[in-house]
Amino acid sequence: MGKPKGNAENIESIITRTVRETIEAYRASSSRSVKDAFKATERRLYALPDLREKLEDDRELLAEIRAYGPRQRSKSITRFTKTGVRLTPEEIFEAVVTDTEAEIAADEHEIEAIERALAAISDDPYYLAVTGKYIDHMTDEEIAGEIHCDATTVWRNRKRLVQRLAVRLYGADALR
Repeated sequence: MGKPKGNAENIESIITRTVRETIEAYRASSSRSVKDAFKATERRLYALPDLREKLEDDRELLAEIRAYGPRQRSKSITRFTKTGVRLTPEEIFEAVVTDTEAEIAADEHEIEAIERALAAISDDPYYLAVTGKYIDHMTDEEIAGEIHCDATTVWRNRKRLVQRLAVRLYGADALR
């Protein structure tokens, strides 16, 4: 004996509704992911000049540490590991150098990634729309005057180029 027709229609409508809601959730998630990649790319571009300065400061700090040792703390402060073992000055020196070198390497990697992505769009006639805005802090009107177009054209092409950069920096995640 089969199930009543009302239950089959009810189950079918539940499945249909669930599939529809899943598709809508995926579309919303995909849209958010693309916006997140775009915004993250903009943050990375804005940070590039400061990151370059920080890298130089860290390189100077590392040279100072290597020449004179780590900056001294108060003699009343004792450094211990979690096991309670006191660190020697040589161990402290090596830890500070290693930590600073790791920070420099991470910053170098970030700068190189951004510069490689920028190099990929450097032949675009609207390249200044990106570098002018994020690196040189120019207004759209100033950029438009430099490349002889309308400020709206600058905005539209910058958006297009930042989307290309996002794909370079985030891969397929920038498309979903």
